[in-house]
Amino acid sequence: CMKGSRPILTFDESFDRLGHLKLLKELFTDVFGTPRGHPKSKPFVDRVMAFYYADKKIWVRNYQILEQQPTNALEAHHAKKQSGQEANTSLVEIGPRFVLNPIRIFRGSFGGQ
Repeated sequence: CMKGSRPILTFDESFDRLGHLKLLKELFTDVFGTPRGHPKSKPFVDRVMAFYYADKKIWVRNYQILEQQPTNALEAHHAKKQSGQEANTSLVEIGPRFVLNPIRIFRGSFGGQ
């Protein structure tokens, strides 16, 4: 994982259905997302931050995107024959991971007044 890289933020479908989770989705996007064109951000994405809602808690996981390149021509041929691509892409959990237990969201807390 490179310093300054932008994460891809993924949200569980619950964040689009429930009103209070819509608000938290916007909050997490502002906190963990990197603005495009920021002078210290890198021009590539090498990690994924996933947000899930289960058991009335928000579970956050951080993954690194790994692309395994074949080391020789024979491996490249077999990989392309099996999956149609030369490189295999996978996610590896790198942390930190944490669970948030929302208790209350007060009306007007994020209104900016």
